[in-house]
Amino acid sequence: MRLPLKEKGKNREPILLLNKFNNDLRESFEDAVKRNLVSFNTKVMLADFSVIDINSFDPNHIVNLFNTLEKSIGVHAPKWQVVGVQTTKSDDLRRIYLQFSTEIEKFYFYVYMGIQFHSLFYYQVDKEVINLSKKIRELENLNNNTKSEITIEGDKIIREELERLGYKEVDNSQLFEELFTKSELSSKLIEKASEVEEKHPSLDENDLLISKLKKQLETFIIEAYQFSLASLDQNKMLQGEEGMVVYVDFEMIKNKKTKEKTSVINFENLSAETLAEMKRQFEDILRIFTII
Repeated sequence: MRLPLKEKGKNREPILLLNKFNNDLRESFEDAVKRNLVSFNTKVMLADFSVIDINSFDPNHIVNLFNTLEKSIGVHAPKWQVVGVQTTKSDDLRRIYLQFSTEIEKFYFYVYMGIQFHSLFYYQVDKEVINLSKKIRELENLNNNTKSEITIEGDKIIREELERLGYKEVDNSQLFEELFTKSELSSKLIEKASEVEEKHPSLDENDLLISKLKKQLETFIIEAYQFSLASLDQNKMLQGEEGMVVYVDFEMIKNKKTKEKTSVINFENLSAETLAEMKRQFEDILRIFTII
């Protein structure tokens, strides 16, 4: 089951303890992210060459925070098992997160904490971006015009070749059948079409130049990051919203060998010793945020 829990039943002490840990952990983590967030304003250029102001941040500082948390858990809360800091990329969506878990007697706790943000690409504010883009556009237009000329010229030559070979009055369906069944006819027409293309060597030359210019243009691309200090639950995270995510799952281990777990828990049966151990381990985790 996912914390927080509804406060019900006669023995509410365990639920109050679990919910307090959940809330304190969220607050501690979010405060740590806010302290380590290094944001800045900068100017960028769009594809239409307009210049805008954007706000971005340096995710490396957040990665450093997670690395510090990972190491601190290993030192100050050794009963918790940590999965190393992870980062994921999916289209423009980015995640940085940490996972850790522990078993307290027959109970299992799993914690996920992370941030989710978007990656956006812009151009540097540089006149060379405009110059390169214009050159690429001019060459692409030139190639498109050349291809149109090749098509017109090729159609004319192929039509003349078909007439010379006696296919002047043949309808299209019969011509397709002839092309399909007579490979020498197809080869002859392909040869004629190739001859037309060979008369326009600038087409290949321009393609190579366009490719070269695009690579130069790519060197002016910069990546910016869009982030919000909103608190997210798992559903909002899966919907792609930006913000900070913390959730705690709590289950009872039915079978130690098979690791089978259940969310059906009778809180009336939790002993004072079990609650005391939970409190100690929760405090170990929360104390880390006061020293990093």
